[in-house]
Amino acid sequence: MIGMSWEGPVVWWNPVEGFRHAFTPERRPRPDQRREALCGLWVTLIEPDEVDWLLPTCEVCMSEAVARGRDRERRREEVGRQLRERFGPEVGG
Repeated sequence: MIGMSWEGPVVWWNPVEGFRHAFTPERRPRPDQRREALCGLWVTLIEPDEVDWLLPTCEVCMSEAVARGRDRERRREEVGRQLRERFGPEVGG
């Protein structure tokens, strides 16, 4: 069925500087990378341990991650609608 493949993450998460921050999905977070979180904070990423993942989530990053997920879902639905219009209801799920 068309459209059922995994598109990758909407964002990557990494706990750093007291919060779990979200990062764009183009490249996976790695320790020592200097990256901009979705909230605009520039950080140097760490190798998180189990306790680091218990840090609170940055509210701005969460809001942006949710918005990006909704945007992706809307695009997916629009592609499916266009495929169904063009090829019939059995396509574009």
